[in-house]
Amino acid sequence: MKGAWRSLSPWQKGAAVALAALGTGLLLALGAVFYYGGVVADTLDQVTSLGPETRALGVYVLAEDPAQTLEDAKGYRFAGVEGDPLEGEALSLTGAGELLRYPTAFALADALKAGACDAIFLEEGLAQSLGDAPDYAWTQKGLRKLSTLSVEAEGETAAVADQLPEQFVAYLSGIDSFGARGTRSRSDVNLLAAVNTADRKLLLLATPRDFYVDFPASGGEKDKLTHAGLYGVEESAAALEGLYGVEVSCWFRMNFTGFVELIDALGGVEVWSDQAFTVEPIKSFQQGYNQVTGLEALAFARERYSFADGDYQRAKNQMALVQAVVDKCASLEMLGRFRQVMEAVGEHLETNLSSQQLYALAAGELGAGKAWEISTYTAWGESAYRETWSMPGQELYVILPEESSLEEARKLLQETLGQ
Repeated sequence: MKGAWRSLSPWQKGAAVALAALGTGLLLALGAVFYYGGVVADTLDQVTSLGPETRALGVYVLAEDPAQTLEDAKGYRFAGVEGDPLEGEALSLTGAGELLRYPTAFALADALKAGACDAIFLEEGLAQSLGDAPDYAWTQKGLRKLSTLSVEAEGETAAVADQLPEQFVAYLSGIDSFGARGTRSRSDVNLLAAVNTADRKLLLLATPRDFYVDFPASGGEKDKLTHAGLYGVEESAAALEGLYGVEVSCWFRMNFTGFVELIDALGGVEVWSDQAFTVEPIKSFQQGYNQVTGLEALAFARERYSFADGDYQRAKNQMALVQAVVDKCASLEMLGRFRQVMEAVGEHLETNLSSQQLYALAAGELGAGKAWEISTYTAWGESAYRETWSMPGQELYVILPEESSLEEARKLLQETLGQ
């Protein structure tokens, strides 16, 4: 059964440890903190320096539209979704006048296609999700992005308690955006790391991105877990808190740019694939070992449509890629690339922990000397199509959580945390 509890071999334990570390950047920082103090200190200062979150607001036209830049679109009729606060910065950047409004992202796409407006403002994550609806597959090639506007998001990030308890839960988020690390985006990787420092236990709980959940911004209505990230990393954490009945003490977030640059800083990695598949136009992966660059590694980790097992095979490939990163980090070659790796982590990883808290974790875990008991679990459910809160009006692909899987996950969390 997918997501079933299993005993881990030494190989799997290494991969499990690295999975948390890849999401947080702590594998590199904790392993070298006492030997590369100055470099690590700079990196930890970077990853713990939180600025305001931003929204990636795309400006879209039809693919055949002659405009190639925002300047070309001066005088166009712009439209946006009702309720989205766009009149200020976004309108001034485009020079648009009055903004037309439509009730949903789907209605907005319809209006553009029908010629009722000439260009639209739409959150880039929602624009990517348009094509998930069967009747809107045309948007994948039928829309063209003129520009991305970075608009400051509403709300503030909550502070973490001064001292983490001996048992705590961390949220590890991998977001599907390129560019600035503080950009709100869909969260494609969603891991809870239950940490028991007293008993040296670690549980890594993976939740599929398409799980059908609710979170505070939705007011109790259901949506894809991945969409929660569009409203802030803490919305994603809150969705998982509600799903599993735990409190998330801290979070770490890395974007696609950081992932690509981390792999390239390592000089590429050699990853094992248990089957051959192709991701056009990036690379054809053979069964066996494949040497990959950062971009190729990202394609390997994201692909799901080539497999009958979809998201579950993708998770398996992500674990194989993590193992490849572990192997590279453990090699002598890492010593010559340490500074480049730290720079990649520092620029694209962020956490709401303080640098002092990270140092304290490093000192405690490196000094203890006792091996960790590491387990993994992947929640699962049933594929379906449902209407979502953030994109009403059409049904999107979702996964309905299986209650027995949630019960097992909750039990494992409680056991790991000693509750």
